[in-house]
Amino acid sequence: MMNDVIETTRLQNSLKNPIVALALGFFIPGAGQMYAGSVMWGSIALILTIVCAISIIASPLAFVIWLVSLFYGYSGTKKVNDKLLEAASKAE
Repeated sequence: MMNDVIETTRLQNSLKNPIVALALGFFIPGAGQMYAGSVMWGSIALILTIVCAISIIASPLAFVIWLVSLFYGYSGTKKVNDKLLEAASKAE
């Protein structure tokens, strides 16, 4: 009984909140992806957004990259959680 509680608590602590990923990605492009575990893609999104935002011609592209990174941060967090829950259910 106590082991079940401990395992449940460990599982809850390792789950990531998709809303946090959205909030991070809203303020810092790519941060949601980094939070979800895709540090490389999050860094690429951050750099591309900054570079595109600096150049006046590519500013709309920066906005699109920002929106895509928000989506991938949110969906990536959901995928990480699904994998953790699946692994936990197989362990039982």
